[in-house]
Amino acid sequence: MVLLRLSIILCVMLYGPSLSGAASPKNIFILAGQSNMAGRGGVENNAQGNLQWDGLVPPECQPQPSILRLNPGLQWEIAREPLHLGIDIKRTPGIGPGIAFAHELLVKAGPNAGAVGLVPCARGGTLIEQWIKNPSNPSATFYQNFIERIKASDKDGGVVRALFWFQGESDAAMNDTAIRYKDNLKKFFTDIRDDIKPRFLPIIVVKIALYDFFRQHDTHNLPAVREAKEAVSKELPDVVAIDSLKLPINYTTNEGINLDHGHFNTTTEITLGKWLAETYLSHFGQLL
Repeated sequence: MVLLRLSIILCVMLYGPSLSGAASPKNIFILAGQSNMAGRGGVENNAQGNLQWDGLVPPECQPQPSILRLNPGLQWEIAREPLHLGIDIKRTPGIGPGIAFAHELLVKAGPNAGAVGLVPCARGGTLIEQWIKNPSNPSATFYQNFIERIKASDKDGGVVRALFWFQGESDAAMNDTAIRYKDNLKKFFTDIRDDIKPRFLPIIVVKIALYDFFRQHDTHNLPAVREAKEAVSKELPDVVAIDSLKLPINYTTNEGINLDHGHFNTTTEITLGKWLAETYLSHFGQLL
C-alpha cells in the first residue's frame, strides 16, 4: 500500500494533478508544417503499390511515460509512432522528428524537462496559404484548429515552450506562392503570437531542402522560400532558423531519403529531432 501511494504521488509530480489517462505535461512543444514534419520515415510503396509504414520503431522513438502527445480528441496520451496518426489525415504517416526530439531533450535537459508534451499539427502537401489566418479564404482551413490545439495543450498547467515549423516545399513548387512566402510566413507567426497571448512563443523554423515535385508546379522557386525563412528569422524576435540541407541527405545517391526522393527516411528524421532539441536548448533552454 505504501508503494502504491508513493507511485501515485510520483505520477502527480511528473505529469500533473489528473490521473485519468495521461495528465498534462510540464513542457509542451508544437510541431507543424507538412510531410517531413509529420514524418514519412519507414513509409514506402508495398507490393500493391500503396504507401505503407513498415512499423519499425528505433530506440530513439520508443514510447515512454514521460513523453506525451495531444491526440485528435485534445487529450494527452503516451506518445507512440506514428506521432501524426489521426492528425495528418488522408496520408500515411511514419517516423517523424517529434519523439526523437523529446528523447534527446530528456537526456540533455535532465529533470528540468519534466514530462514532455508533443502537439502534432502537421499536414502533408499543404501550402502556407492554407495555414494563415484568413477568414475570407475558404481554403485556409487549418488555422483555427491549430490555435485550438495550442490552447488546449496548456489548459491544465503545462507551458508551451516552442513552435517547430517545417513547411514550404509545396510553396516552392510554384513561383507565385514562393514569392509570397515571406509575407505569409511573417503574418502567420505574428498572428499565432497575437492569438495565444500571454504565452511567450519561441519559434524554430527549418529551411527546406527541396520543392514538392509531387505537386503540379510551374517554374519552381526553392531559393525564395529558403531566403524567406532566413529573413523572417532576422526580422521577428525569438525566431531561429536551421537549414535542412545540413542534414545527412544526398539526392543523387538517395542517402537519408526515401525511395520517392521527396521525404526524409527514419535516420534523417531522428537526426532532425535531435537537432531541434539541441537548437532549442542552446537558444531557449533557460526557460525550462
